[in-house]
Amino acid sequence: GKAIAYGLVQRGAQVVVTDGDEERARQLAEKLDCQEVPWDRRHTVSADILVNCTPIGMHPNVDQTPFPKTHLRPSMIVFDAVYNPENTLLVKDARARNCTVITGVDMFVRQACLQFKLFTGQDGPAELMRDVIKQATSAARG
Repeated sequence: GKAIAYGLVQRGAQVVVTDGDEERARQLAEKLDCQEVPWDRRHTVSADILVNCTPIGMHPNVDQTPFPKTHLRPSMIVFDAVYNPENTLLVKDARARNCTVITGVDMFVRQACLQFKLFTGQDGPAELMRDVIKQATSAARG
C-alpha cells in the first residue's frame, strides 16, 4: 500500500489514506504529505480512484469488503490489490456499479511482465503468467 500511495503522490495525485490502524494511516499520511481519514469515515471521501491494499476480501474471508457497494460510483476506478480470489466482493460490487475495475491479478501479471522485460529485454508472456497465477491461487485454496 505504501508503494502505491507513494507512486500516486509522485505523479501528482491527491491521495487520501485510511487504515483500520489509525496510527499507521497517520504516519503514512505525514510521510507523504497527504490527507488521512479515519477508517470509519472512509466512505465520506469522494474519490475518483479507490485503491484497496488491505487483506479484506482475501481468501478465506471472501464475504468481506473494505468499501460499501452503496458508495461506489460508476465514474470510479476501483483497484483491488487482492489477487486470491481475483473476483473479490469489492471487485464484484464495483463491476455491478459499472466502475472501471483493476484486479490484483492484473497488477500481479503486469509486474511480472515488467520484471521479465527487465531481465530478458523481451515482452513477458502475459497470458501464460495470468494462467499460472490463477492455477496457483486456485491450488492454494484447495
